[in-house]
Amino acid sequence: MEREGQPALVRSAAVRGVHTLVQPSYPLPPGRRRPMVFVEGGHGTGKTTLVDSIVSQVNQYVPYGRVDFTEPERDDLPQTLSVLARQLAWYRPRYRRLRFPRLLIGLLVMKQDLSEFDFERARSEVSQLLQQRRGGGWPQQFLMEMTGNPAEVDIPMGFATLALQIPLNALVNLAGFTFPGRAQRWYGHRDRELVDDPIDTLLELNTWARDAEADPTREPGRSARGRVDALLCEAFLADLRDCPRRVHALPTPLLLLDNADAAAGLAFLGRLLQARPALRPQERPEPLTVVATGRSELPDMAETTTAPLEDLLGAAPERRGGDSPAWLSYRLPLLTLAEVQTLLSRPTGRGGADRRLARLVHEFTGGHPQAVGLLAQVAGRRGPTARSVAELLARPVTENHGEPAPPGAGGTPAAGREPAAGEYLLRRLLPVDEAQIDAHATCSAARSEEDRLWLSHQSDLVNTAWGETIRRDDSWDQSGGTSPAVLRRLLLRDLAARPPAHHADWSTVHDRLRGRCRRNGDKAGELYHRLAMDDLSTVALELARLLPDMAGDSWLELLQTVARSPFRAAEHQDLSPNDQFHEQVRDIRVTAPDDTVAETTRLLAALRIVSDPSGGVERRFLYAQISITLDQLAPQSPDGLVALSQAAAEYSAQPPLW
Repeated sequence: MEREGQPALVRSAAVRGVHTLVQPSYPLPPGRRRPMVFVEGGHGTGKTTLVDSIVSQVNQYVPYGRVDFTEPERDDLPQTLSVLARQLAWYRPRYRRLRFPRLLIGLLVMKQDLSEFDFERARSEVSQLLQQRRGGGWPQQFLMEMTGNPAEVDIPMGFATLALQIPLNALVNLAGFTFPGRAQRWYGHRDRELVDDPIDTLLELNTWARDAEADPTREPGRSARGRVDALLCEAFLADLRDCPRRVHALPTPLLLLDNADAAAGLAFLGRLLQARPALRPQERPEPLTVVATGRSELPDMAETTTAPLEDLLGAAPERRGGDSPAWLSYRLPLLTLAEVQTLLSRPTGRGGADRRLARLVHEFTGGHPQAVGLLAQVAGRRGPTARSVAELLARPVTENHGEPAPPGAGGTPAAGREPAAGEYLLRRLLPVDEAQIDAHATCSAARSEEDRLWLSHQSDLVNTAWGETIRRDDSWDQSGGTSPAVLRRLLLRDLAARPPAHHADWSTVHDRLRGRCRRNGDKAGELYHRLAMDDLSTVALELARLLPDMAGDSWLELLQTVARSPFRAAEHQDLSPNDQFHEQVRDIRVTAPDDTVAETTRLLAALRIVSDPSGGVERRFLYAQISITLDQLAPQSPDGLVALSQAAAEYSAQPPLW
């Protein structure tokens, strides 16, 4: 659930953009429909929170329908349409009730068993069925006959895997107890200038429904089920086009489609788009605005015109329609440092949060909204003030989370034990089973995408059942705005927690990667993984050896790359940064062969600690140590005196921030 642990911040630009789009004054070229809105963001970036915000703005005022396509029943398009129509038909003062007689006719005819009749008898049965439903009391009688429950009816449509639930008030609202003649005649022309007989079309619909029951496994696009879905979508949109004139003069009703990039969502959107007939210049489009969310752009967007949703803001009213693109896109931004500071301050009630901790939370999470929101909630609870991100991650999640932690390492936490925030967050960002998380954690040790893919093929480290899953995974895609940094850091903590006897423990995985880097001539990778195995002295010795022979800029880049090597979390998170530094360089005078190696060891140890955002906030001394050491090493670089001195100056500006 994305809303869990979400910060209260809402991306107001997106809400204001949707507000502009739904206005009846929004300019549309003749024969064009309103653009559809797509909100893009990864797990926990605030998609559901944004939809919640839109609902809070329109609830009680504007009709809307909302579905989440990760729910299993969303595979049933007739059921999804009935849910949306039921919600849209809720009474709103200025709109009264939207009616969906065409859709309801189709749903009712589908459930009839006409297989015992010949063609002419079947036509007569359908005609009588439509006439019988004109009585004012037919919904209640129908429900009692079908289920014995006046509140809900289960209509057996013939789909073996589908069950359509239509509440009583939905039937009342959708049909108004009668089927207008124009709604019945629509099945003949379907707004496409067809000359079919309406009853013949309804008989076809009934036949398709029975065929779908007999063979529910056929591909929907070419099957009877696909034809049923297409016709019902046409009926749904035709009902909206035929709504009263007053509705066209009000803000448009909304369809809010969460996780529309799921398979069911893609199928629904595809059907909805195909169901829209071409509009003549004088014809009015459906008074409808569609807002969809997903992790990545929808296939249809690549084949049509797309513009940023933000373009609607600030534009003159007469220009807001512009070229009327088919889609308006909005990528949910990650949180800024200032927003993280605000979120960490809110739950405490103690004034401003420690700006140092906010800086580390921002770096650790990459600004990921769900991760920041959870850590802010944990930080705001009563108790000692946290001094590191690692401390926040180790604290239990006990309040305001609505449901147990999902299965993961160790499955659902044992009775009486609440999950730690880090464990809880990992299972939210990567909602897969235990075995897959193990495979992901193993591959998180890789420094590059190429190394990660290579590691996924090592069958003694990664179960072959999940290797292909790892290779298809897009959680690491830096272009999607999903901040994979926080996921990788959480997986590394999972990897570090493995016991030495594990077949793919921390040292085994990093040593395998170190060997690959050495064979490939990747010096940075070789030193990076060696340092991850806590071989500080050997790595520092190699860096000191390279200093006189490398360009200053290249040596600095190598140093900083190697210094980003991760720690085993359990070995350092209980120490303050200063204590950790002194622990690592305690024996330097004995082990270092000369002053250059000693200074390089101090420099690398300090850089590695400040490069780890899960560590403590007391970093002033370390930044000062880095600056001083770089100044001392600068003369030993053949052409890097300027580069190392400039780097020293940059690090000297850091202590006031800590």
